[in-house]
Amino acid sequence: MRRGLLLLLVGFGVTLASQEAELIPEPYLAPRFTAPVNAPSSVVVATRDEPGEPLIVTGRTLDGDRAVSGVSVFVFQTDAEGRYARDTGGPEAELNPRLRGAMRTDAEGRYRFETIRPGSYDNNAAHVHYIVTAPGYKPRLVDLWFDDDPILAARRAAGEPEVPPGIRDGSVCRSRPDCVAIRPVTRNASGVWLATRDIQMVSE
Repeated sequence: MRRGLLLLLVGFGVTLASQEAELIPEPYLAPRFTAPVNAPSSVVVATRDEPGEPLIVTGRTLDGDRAVSGVSVFVFQTDAEGRYARDTGGPEAELNPRLRGAMRTDAEGRYRFETIRPGSYDNNAAHVHYIVTAPGYKPRLVDLWFDDDPILAARRAAGEPEVPPGIRDGSVCRSRPDCVAIRPVTRNASGVWLATRDIQMVSE
């Protein structure tokens, strides 16, 4: 059975004792999860041929109210059927996702990516993962969830927390509750979903 990435720390055999890794599992500190220095601020994660509902996500990297430019933003997600990879599952698939993109934020701290709405799995709300790194700041693993997700609606109706305790109280989120951002989505005249997810940087 698969689990959400923020619940997979034990499965990875990862300890988060070090200062560097306290906000991100160690495997995601690998160089391949950092965008090239000359990476654009806008990328296509899923082309028009990818099955699913089109989605555009925008946002900014911020230190308080100040924009932080040149931040590496690596995003990855499942496809519309809730799969990170077609031929593998579990941690291996999440470390080698098919739908991914690497950006560097522009002078105003902005990023943008075109994709599809991800599918859910194992009763997890659908989500996009971010690996965020920049000199002078701690690496972060953060998520984008969607306010209209039926799994979240069911939790609200049942009086349950939107973010399960296993994630909320885990090593990654305990000190930074903003590791999960539940954001509204709207649909434009062309039928494309739109969402925004700003990211607060954490100084070293």
